[in-house]
Amino acid sequence: MLPSGIFQRTRWRILLVLVVALLLLRYWPHPALREAFPTSTAIYSRDGELLRLALSSDEQFRVWVDIADIEPRLIEAVQSYEDRWFFYHLGVNPIALLRAAFTTYSGGQRQGASTLTMQLARKLYGIRSQTWQGKLQQIAAALWLEARYSKREILQAYLNLAPYGGNIEGVGAASLIYFHKRAAALSLPESLLLSVIPQNPKQRGAAKITPSALLQARARVFETWLKTHPHD
Repeated sequence: MLPSGIFQRTRWRILLVLVVALLLLRYWPHPALREAFPTSTAIYSRDGELLRLALSSDEQFRVWVDIADIEPRLIEAVQSYEDRWFFYHLGVNPIALLRAAFTTYSGGQRQGASTLTMQLARKLYGIRSQTWQGKLQQIAAALWLEARYSKREILQAYLNLAPYGGNIEGVGAASLIYFHKRAAALSLPESLLLSVIPQNPKQRGAAKITPSALLQARARVFETWLKTHPHD
């Protein structure tokens, strides 16, 4: 058994090594998340009207938008709807994972437990998360992302890569295609509508912007929004 003094010094050395390792992971040069996928080319007129939106090289409509140029209410709605604890976890929400696992294996209605970081990890690394092996890989990848990138960078990347039905990805392309305006100019109803599409893009996006399933989802988000923003 180690003397208490040696044990204390060993513990602090291990902690110091972990802190240094985390700092190296965060600040060691690494590619920006926006470089992970090609983007579309958008051509505008002098007065800002969209003239043409070309497909990216991988046949997607994907317009990268800085988070500062996205309507703040859309950002807040997405974060609240998809992952309200985003700024408080390290990429994984263990409580949500346990709750989802219990519900699924007890025969209840399947619940999602993926954080925004986990969803981004699945997209970036092409992870098939339907199996438990894939879910573990997704969790590890989310922790890796959180160690290397800031919350702002992760949230910005998610907003730019979220599925919006068909071959539409990200709020930049979605706002142009669905509402013919840039992401910074969206109204509150438009922002709330876009916030609910990524959770079920096949039913809520692409061909129609106002099917019943989409409007019902927006109504639920709007009710929640009014509780925290009674004057909007």
